[in-house]
Amino acid sequence: MAQQVSIGERVKLARMSAGLNQRQLGKEMGMSAMAISKYETGEVVPNSRVLIQLSKTLHVPLDFFFRSIEVTLSEPQYRCRKALKKSEEKMILSKTQDWLERYLEVELITSESIALDLPSGEPCTVSSLLEVEDAAQYVRDYWNLGRDPIENVMDVLEQHGIKVGLVEASEAFDALTFYYDDRTPVIVINSVMSGDRQRFNLAHELGHLLLRCEGDIDPEKAMQRFAGAFLVPKAMAFMELGEQRNTLDLNELQVLKQKYGMSMAAWIFRATDLGILAPETAQRYWMYFKKKGYHKEEPFEPVPAEKPTHMVLLTLRAFSEKHITMSRLKELLGNDREQLSELRLLGSA
Repeated sequence: MAQQVSIGERVKLARMSAGLNQRQLGKEMGMSAMAISKYETGEVVPNSRVLIQLSKTLHVPLDFFFRSIEVTLSEPQYRCRKALKKSEEKMILSKTQDWLERYLEVELITSESIALDLPSGEPCTVSSLLEVEDAAQYVRDYWNLGRDPIENVMDVLEQHGIKVGLVEASEAFDALTFYYDDRTPVIVINSVMSGDRQRFNLAHELGHLLLRCEGDIDPEKAMQRFAGAFLVPKAMAFMELGEQRNTLDLNELQVLKQKYGMSMAAWIFRATDLGILAPETAQRYWMYFKKKGYHKEEPFEPVPAEKPTHMVLLTLRAFSEKHITMSRLKELLGNDREQLSELRLLGSA
């Protein structure tokens, strides 16, 4: 939920987003951890000089400390390669909170939000992997995605009311999913990963939002199957690979990787799931991939990373309609210099 917040709570949020504890921030500011604690609890209100110093030290604009909305996150579900340290988990959640607050502010300024439009009902209740295949196709049909490769998975999810954000974190973190205000689904993806990993993680998290697993089906296996089927429908996999194969060429897999935005490894899994490739043949590929180190980094060109565009477009609309200033635009976009540079905004400030 959203509520009014104090400057002290903003200081705490910015500190955690920066991955610092009170002692570390105090050291960089030239003051004690106790002084930082008093700012954060509201016992002492930082003056303008301290706020400017905090802004520079924590790399946030001054407007951040006066933002009108605060978001309380529900318990998130993580997708991680290994357990996160508590400090990193706090940093990820703080960055997520900051991004979502900016997103909601932009929607408030523009009076624009996308209505949630998620498929539901019997097709999304599954008790076997074959039913997962049908559910993935049902979702694509419900959203009129056809059979062709999805150009931008992030945009597809946002066009149907799922908020998608990026945070920078270690390679241990892949994604997290939670609900804001008990009804709006939010997916946050690690920005420091290749496009094929982003897309597969998004499809995997979409499965968690939509599928209801019953019986003995393993939920994680169901989500993996859903992700592959959502990105590459069964009919297209058969069209691209044929009904049965004894071998798959790496160059062939690379072409398919770029075309569908799904990794070579995921294509091998997909071919095995559909019976195109025999399990023993797939096992030989896994052994070869491990020997070459391809299980960590695949050969050839990576799939370009995706970026969600809806929030950026809303912010630019607000600026174009003169509802916000340039400094406010930068604050709402997170003061991301790379993004601002791409939009050619820094030179016109």
